[in-house]
Amino acid sequence: MMHHVIERAKELVTSKLNIVETADDWNLLLDEINGIDEWVQLSQYYAPRQTTTGLTSLETDPAERRVAPASPPATVIEEEKVEVEPTVELRYSYTFERQLKGGSLREWPNSHISETEIRDWNLEHGMEVRVQVLHQDERRTSLEILAVVATDQVKPLAERIVFEKCIVKNHGIIEATIDGPLKDETGKPFYYTTPLEDMRFFQLKAGQLVDLVMWKGHPETLTIVWKHAFHYEVPIVTELPQRDVSSGSPESAATSLANKQTKTGRYDKMMQRKPKAKKVKKERRLREKKAHQLERLDTTMLPGQPIEFVDKTALDFASYDGMRLVIVGNEQQRAVYRDFFAETGIELIHLGGDAQAAKKIACLAKKTDAIVVVKSRVSHAAAAHVLVQAKKHDIPFAIERLDGRRSLYTACQQQLEKAAVQKLKKDKR
Repeated sequence: MMHHVIERAKELVTSKLNIVETADDWNLLLDEINGIDEWVQLSQYYAPRQTTTGLTSLETDPAERRVAPASPPATVIEEEKVEVEPTVELRYSYTFERQLKGGSLREWPNSHISETEIRDWNLEHGMEVRVQVLHQDERRTSLEILAVVATDQVKPLAERIVFEKCIVKNHGIIEATIDGPLKDETGKPFYYTTPLEDMRFFQLKAGQLVDLVMWKGHPETLTIVWKHAFHYEVPIVTELPQRDVSSGSPESAATSLANKQTKTGRYDKMMQRKPKAKKVKKERRLREKKAHQLERLDTTMLPGQPIEFVDKTALDFASYDGMRLVIVGNEQQRAVYRDFFAETGIELIHLGGDAQAAKKIACLAKKTDAIVVVKSRVSHAAAAHVLVQAKKHDIPFAIERLDGRRSLYTACQQQLEKAAVQKLKKDKR
């Protein structure tokens, strides 16, 4: 498969070379060659691997294979390589080991923990952690941290040197941190030139802050391990104007003393407290009692009957068996009303006090005998919608103030009685 890919890549490059005439054509050719190179590399990565065996080749002639001895010498036979997959022992926690970039687990071969996970969990070398598999392929297994179990085995990794918050300048040159210039192990200042691959990977710009890392004694391993999300701003230092120090002559001393006296007098005059006028205390007005007496609130049981009156007589709903009653509002007491009317044989429909729930009365009004609206537990829009439907279909209705369950049951009885009278009149007609 790769043979055909390479041949096709050669043909493409040869055909492109024939049309190059100017410098712009040459730049376009370089871009196209880079694209062809990426295509070849991806084809090589995804191409199936050929497995070769150490026994007789398939390209040999069948006659030669028949002539071959039955037992070839041991030096000719190549032992077939068998890849043994590493077994991972399942444990409750694993020991974290810091690497130059990222980290790994001591008990898990080919494991990898990203730098982002390490910084999110603030991991240190030697911590016991719990993990789960995030991604796994032939090269390594990417893991995700679930929890930090123990920190008693934490040891500082002296071989790993970190330069934190280094300032990136133009063209990727790094020569200082926010605390001072870059210095090696001997204290000698140095600078680092960022490779082009790292500039593109981290998308570095002038003024950004990065962390450099290297192994102790190996300056060739110096590389960028992290890019911070904020930029470095040079602190602005404002210099104070210099004051002229005059000589100690008596004339200058007299003028400075006069200036001080005038300034001091003006300052004292400005800082004098102005006398505040005392506020006149207003006379307290006493609330006069109203001449007329407050009227008593009436319930819907009987007109003119005060609230304090409690009727002890039992309510009779036996004559209203099979009739449908709709109560709008006070849905918190739905279970209480349902249990009460379940024994009477009356079909109870309880709607909520909001406008959306009250719209259901439009489809229930034709088969409804009486409606009772709880005034203090229903919205204005819902009450208006219910009253329109009640007047439209000539249904007896009442707006109850809800002084208690007794007053509500009495209002229901009165409206059901009106509905029964209307039904009798219609039957006579």
